[in-house]
Amino acid sequence: MDKKEKNLQAEISYLESLSSEKYKSSPKKARLKQPKILKPISILDAKISDFVEWLKNISLLKLAGLLSQGALLFAVVSYVISIPSRNEQKIQEARKVLREESNHKYSDGRIAALKLLNSKGCQGNPGLEAVGAKMANITLNPCQSLSITQSSLKVNKHSMDLSHSNLEGADLSGANLVGINLRGSNLQGVNLAKANLEDADLRETNLQGANLSRANLKNAILQDSKLDNSNLYGANLYTADFSEANLVNITALWANFHDAIFYRANLQSANFNRADLKGANFYKANLENAKLRFADLSSTTDTRGAQLKPTNLREAQLKGADLWGAKMWSIFQIKQAKNWQKTKRMPNWEQHIKQARLPRLRIALLRSQEDQEYDSLSDAYELGMRRAANRRVEVWGIDYPGGVENEAKIIEQLIDDGMDGIILTPEDPVKSLHTLQRASDAGVAIVTVGFCFDHKDAEDLAIACYNRDSFQMGYDSGQYLAQWTQDNLLTNSPSKSVQIALVDGAFYDRHYPYLQGVSKALNESGILFKIVDSVSVASHRDILKIEKLLENNPNIQILWGGSNLATEVALKAVTESGFNNKVKVFGILDLSEDKAKMLLNANSPLQLIIDQSSLQIGYDAVKTTISVLRKETSGADYKVHDYKVHFVNYRLLTKDDLDPVHDLFKEYGWF
Repeated sequence: MDKKEKNLQAEISYLESLSSEKYKSSPKKARLKQPKILKPISILDAKISDFVEWLKNISLLKLAGLLSQGALLFAVVSYVISIPSRNEQKIQEARKVLREESNHKYSDGRIAALKLLNSKGCQGNPGLEAVGAKMANITLNPCQSLSITQSSLKVNKHSMDLSHSNLEGADLSGANLVGINLRGSNLQGVNLAKANLEDADLRETNLQGANLSRANLKNAILQDSKLDNSNLYGANLYTADFSEANLVNITALWANFHDAIFYRANLQSANFNRADLKGANFYKANLENAKLRFADLSSTTDTRGAQLKPTNLREAQLKGADLWGAKMWSIFQIKQAKNWQKTKRMPNWEQHIKQARLPRLRIALLRSQEDQEYDSLSDAYELGMRRAANRRVEVWGIDYPGGVENEAKIIEQLIDDGMDGIILTPEDPVKSLHTLQRASDAGVAIVTVGFCFDHKDAEDLAIACYNRDSFQMGYDSGQYLAQWTQDNLLTNSPSKSVQIALVDGAFYDRHYPYLQGVSKALNESGILFKIVDSVSVASHRDILKIEKLLENNPNIQILWGGSNLATEVALKAVTESGFNNKVKVFGILDLSEDKAKMLLNANSPLQLIIDQSSLQIGYDAVKTTISVLRKETSGADYKVHDYKVHFVNYRLLTKDDLDPVHDLFKEYGWF
């Protein structure tokens, strides 16, 4: 036997000796006469005997297992008993981290600490200091707890308490903060774009200059809060309470304030253009100089169309408010407000209310006379737009001299005229932004064609853009050019060099990718292309450049045009110079009736044009604009439109395959 077995055997022998001395040597009669005070000891002694017998019958291995199970049970019980103290320790450690990280903008420790507090039953941390903190997309979910009464079991819901915190300038975009308590906090300049703040307590909170664009604030409480100069573009504020809050100069275009409360709120110069204000309560609110163009001030209705809750303007201050095109449920509705006579309204506003039908929409297509390459594109856009319109939609084709300044002037005029939508190709990706933002702020739905802004710039500016993959278009045209060259110029001399000139439109940024694409295709072709010259074309006057190019290079075989205008001018120069049978023209040239006929003409130098789906773009652009402008919000389920980029298909049309050209003649109605 080993040492452990010897020790255990010794303990058993000792217990046997105890049993023998106290029980076996004593007469039964004597044991029964023991004093009562010794009975508990006697009972214990009796049990020791039984325990000894049990030990004799158990193996050492089984005994060791039982002792191990006992130790495990003891550990589990000890762990469970210590949970509250250990949780409290973790909570205090997390709060310590929050204090220590208060001066750090980037802190994984802060985020981890907040998540830990959230996981421990939504333990709060009032007075959190996290100025400028970067906590985008953080999730702090609501918690649940059970309470038992004599008659029922109740589920209680609660969220984290971060009241009286200082989160000035913090980034909480996309955060999930349902039910969060931020009462009395400093959230000045905070980024809460697309954050979920449903049921949040934001009473007495400073949200001045905050970005709440597209945020969900359904049922949020914002009583006595300060939201001056904040951005609420497209936010869902269904039944939110803004009683006695300050919302001076806010941006709330396309936002949903369905059944919201604005009792005695200060809404001076607030921008509610295109907002849903059905059933909102503006009792004694200050709407002086507020913008309410095309806002919905009608009433909520049930499934049968019966009026449930009308928008209340009683005793509201409307001096200087812009109510152009606003939808109202009654003529006397506005007359319940103060200074309603000093508002800006459509001349026939009363008639519109009486008719109670969808207003006529006006959508303009801007066409730059300077950017002449877009003549055929604009014609196709407009044709598609008119096909998409209906009796309640007007399409206006508007020409202007071109240039950023003239573009700005015409857009400003359209804003004053109450235009509903504008479709255009911006003059400049940067300089055009300011005026387009003015139009957007006025409630104009903007769609760009042939160009897309950076998503960050366009998110709260345009509703959509339609564009093609310009690089791929250039590349595909280059590939076809190379294959045509191989089949027609190099059949007998595969190593012969081919003379080509590039007539690009890189004067405009949007045309440079065409040149990049064709250059890549030519380099990959394996053909010895000799680029004899490269000129840039910005107007029809530049035909002189191409004529001189042809004169100086009499052996040139191919001209490639890098834009609609460049290809068209190149084609004209070749024709007028008498090089029809010598020089072939390829390039980026949109489909038009006369160009399609040239493609069908065997004697024409034109070998390639591209159908850029302009007809379809015009159609889709108008349908999208109508959908956004007519959008019926559905109360709590409201979701604002997002800026969407649509890349459209295009088709290369060549002399090698003329069937698609004939098909497009029918599609455009040229036959």
